[in-house]
Amino acid sequence: MNDVYIRNATSGLVVRDGHVLLGRGDWPQPGTYWLPGGGQEPGETLAACAEREVLEETGVRVTAGPMLLLREYIPANHSGDRVPPGSNSHRVDALFWCHIVEEPDVLGGTVPDDGQTGVEWVPLDKVGALRFIPAYVRDRLVHLVALGEAGGPGGYYAGDVP
Repeated sequence: MNDVYIRNATSGLVVRDGHVLLGRGDWPQPGTYWLPGGGQEPGETLAACAEREVLEETGVRVTAGPMLLLREYIPANHSGDRVPPGSNSHRVDALFWCHIVEEPDVLGGTVPDDGQTGVEWVPLDKVGALRFIPAYVRDRLVHLVALGEAGGPGGYYAGDVP
């Protein structure tokens, strides 16, 4: 029997003046964008993980507000996803609305993701046309920003979605 690998991760949704803070890179294809985030460390809360990951990848210091989305992703359940033979992975992602505490003069984190080539503020109305991972989040980003701007709880569980 194969071991099951479960990975908890978080992302931070940081918005300023109608722009969303995004990482940019060459994975899985050149010109791909994503919300800053990554894996939870032992002993770390999900909110603290989001704060750390945003800082490491962008240089922007934030505090995590309400959780907007809890999403699972089990690659073996989605046709067309490349899953290594024998793998049995399962990812649980929490997306937090984040408030800016401090922003550097020049964007750029100290621990960028592998394949990350930059960080930028992208107009929210331009995100829908970007190559973005995961597409599920891109397609709901306007709604998620509205939830975050409302300031209270109101996130949702999405289940196992690509």
